[in-house]
Amino acid sequence: MRFTVKYTTRNGEVLLKDYEGSSVEDVSNQVLMEGGYPLEVKAISRAFHRSRPIKADSLIIFNQELLALLKAGIPLLQTLELLVGHGKDALLRRSLENVVERVKEGLSFSEALEEAGTFPAVYRANVVAGERSGTLPEVVGRWLAFQNFAQKSRRRILEALIYPMFLVVVLVIALVVIFNVVLPRFAEIYSGGGFEMPQATRILLAFGSFMRDTIWIQAGLFAVLLGVGRWMFTTEAGRRVIERIILFLPRAGTLYRMYHSSVFTRTLSVLLAGGMPVLQALEVIQRTTPSERMKLRLVRVAEMVRAGSSLHLALEQSKMLDPLAVEMTRVGEQSSALPDMLNHVADFFDQEVEKATTAITTLIGPALILFMGVLVLGLLLAVYVPLFNAGSTVR
Repeated sequence: MRFTVKYTTRNGEVLLKDYEGSSVEDVSNQVLMEGGYPLEVKAISRAFHRSRPIKADSLIIFNQELLALLKAGIPLLQTLELLVGHGKDALLRRSLENVVERVKEGLSFSEALEEAGTFPAVYRANVVAGERSGTLPEVVGRWLAFQNFAQKSRRRILEALIYPMFLVVVLVIALVVIFNVVLPRFAEIYSGGGFEMPQATRILLAFGSFMRDTIWIQAGLFAVLLGVGRWMFTTEAGRRVIERIILFLPRAGTLYRMYHSSVFTRTLSVLLAGGMPVLQALEVIQRTTPSERMKLRLVRVAEMVRAGSSLHLALEQSKMLDPLAVEMTRVGEQSSALPDMLNHVADFFDQEVEKATTAITTLIGPALILFMGVLVLGLLLAVYVPLFNAGSTVR
């Protein structure tokens, strides 16, 4: 079972970290053995999954309004009271009502967000950094810029994939119609007509007959594939398998590593620019990254940084980032401009991923159309050639 622990280090710093354990006592002992003192231990299911998260678009709109009011000089509590009830997202409205009540009770904004349980961990971490540094409007502005860029990138990728996905669906429908409607009709004609069929036609008709005779086996295999797919996309072990498969592919593996390097470096840049310590920023990213591979390796990176290692050496030994990201981290640490360097390398990775994605999706469409044309033409020739031969014989 996974727990999230709020604890203090020997130098008095308060941190959050996820632990695996059988009970609260077991996890508390792990923290004590590492030299920390646990302040609060909560099961992940209660701490971070009490409700579905707020939609990214709704949260962006809320923060745009929050930033405008804060820059106008309106106090935080009054700003939140003004924003309660705004927007069409019912979950956001209920969460804001909860936050306002907690702030009135004396909790900080970040503590109230954590109590609400519906705000993303990275967003809460940015608010913590803004409160500690006294620059909440600036931190919210940087978070908004990051989110707007991420939303635009995801939208571009999805738009680029719509046409290839449509072609795949059309191809599947065409094959289903050919094997279940066209081939059975021609099989009846050829079986009683005494046609001399070429080898390709006999193979095609035999394959069509096999597909019809094994329909229930195919349905069972399809159900098994759905189960395996669900396991791969909904479990940590399954997602690790997917990542290993992607990383094994030559070009796709490089793009996948660059994409996650971009997300890591940009998120770390935003957190560090907001005043959050490196170690706490790493632990926030470890809890929120969608990459299971990165989650495991960030635990080791955080341990090395806690033991006194530099960030770039820890990242280099973890082998989880693109080498350019590690090199820029080293330059940033030496020049005391780590957030800026991380932001620059993230921009570079984003440009490379966008160019590669555009090139791949541009080629997928014509390649699929060519494949569909050749496949359908081959099937039609195999089906109609005996008829053409029979017509020539009659003449």
